[in-house]
Amino acid sequence: MEQIFIPIIVVHVINLLRMNWMKKKRSIEEIRKKISDGSAVIMTAQELCQLTQSGKKISFDQVDVVTTATKGLMSGTSAVFSFRIGNPKEFVKVKTLFMNDIPCYVGPCPNETLGIVDLIIYATDKSFSDPNYGAGHLLRQLVEHKPVKIKATTIEGDIIEKTLTIDDIYFAKVLGIRHAFKNYNAFTNPSDEIVRSIFTVMGMGPNMSEVTICGTGVINPLENDPNFEIIGIGTPLLMNGALGYIIGSGTRSSKERPNLMTIASLFDMKPEFMGGFKTAMGPEVICTIAVAIPILNEKIFSNLKLTDDQVALNVVDIVGRDVLTTLDYGQVWNNKIDLVIKTKENFQELHCKDCEYKENCPAEKNCPTNAFSIKSGINRALCFNCGTCVWTCPEGAAVGKLGHIYWKEKKIPIKLRQSDRNGAIKLMNELKRRILSGEFPVCLPTSKPDIFTEKVEDAREHGN
Repeated sequence: MEQIFIPIIVVHVINLLRMNWMKKKRSIEEIRKKISDGSAVIMTAQELCQLTQSGKKISFDQVDVVTTATKGLMSGTSAVFSFRIGNPKEFVKVKTLFMNDIPCYVGPCPNETLGIVDLIIYATDKSFSDPNYGAGHLLRQLVEHKPVKIKATTIEGDIIEKTLTIDDIYFAKVLGIRHAFKNYNAFTNPSDEIVRSIFTVMGMGPNMSEVTICGTGVINPLENDPNFEIIGIGTPLLMNGALGYIIGSGTRSSKERPNLMTIASLFDMKPEFMGGFKTAMGPEVICTIAVAIPILNEKIFSNLKLTDDQVALNVVDIVGRDVLTTLDYGQVWNNKIDLVIKTKENFQELHCKDCEYKENCPAEKNCPTNAFSIKSGINRALCFNCGTCVWTCPEGAAVGKLGHIYWKEKKIPIKLRQSDRNGAIKLMNELKRRILSGEFPVCLPTSKPDIFTEKVEDAREHGN
């Protein structure tokens, strides 16, 4: 009898605990009320990770909202503009238009005889006069209120040239068709030849001699809500510091690797969260996305990844992206977030005076964001913490522990980061501040995004 009775009690206790676990919940109205009266506990995903690593256990009752973020190169970015380039009746329609020599796509509305033009610009398109200058650079310049050159050709054959700033633009929205991937990949080159790619700056060395990485690890929004339990269509976010919204799942989304379609106003963005990034195959665009996750129940709370070693990282062949092995982001970040940059006033005297390369500085030449200067040191407002200067400066002006990965007993150094965790943390903290001050709406989505799944993508991701 005893042998039967004890298991029944155990099962009963487990069921009671499970029922209690499932009962733990709060409404969005309760969270909003706590935000309003100042009693809400808002934590960043980074703070949650650090507390866990220190051995502290955080329960559902101790946190109401978690802010998440990612900052990196997001190719699927474009901008939609509308502005005046002439007076009414001066022309019927614009045929072509360039902004700082970057081609734009005019239409679809003709705006006949109004002197106004509508257009789309792709953030990875580049200037025909400077192949290292792209639309990512242009968007940041506009946000910084710097002038931009316009050159348009009408269907009548007339050429219109003018200069404008963001104050002259009527409508400016940034649209992401695949933003904030649920982390990404590490790239290496198993071939015998150097490979140039958007995932390199100078070309990647052969025989798996180096690795580049993408993804911010545990703090990424979709890593904390991988099944769209709380993130969805209509969810507010910060894009480059501006209030925006999720409008669906992005292109190339799969269950393994979801991403987001997003939209936000360019007018409210902050330059430190955006810009251009030079790669070996041309300019890319920097974008930063932050999303708040209200903790409504234990299921949502249980989805929160607490440490980087719980977040999978695929190491892929840079050509074809075949999966070679799967590691974790604990090997990548592990508190290696920021670079130590020597920016003393006598920077040139200390590091460049006797350098044999000072006339053709490799760190200055190869810096993807033009942050490195032999005259003034590192411009932290432009620095992406990518690590290029750590590997290229012969005088050691920059110091950083970028980390390494192990594969088949081989230690492979990380030579480039194409995600800036430090920058993502800054926007997470900004989002936390805005929630606490009532400047950011915490609300539920209108519906759950559909996930696009492509068989070829699924096969590649699983190494088949």
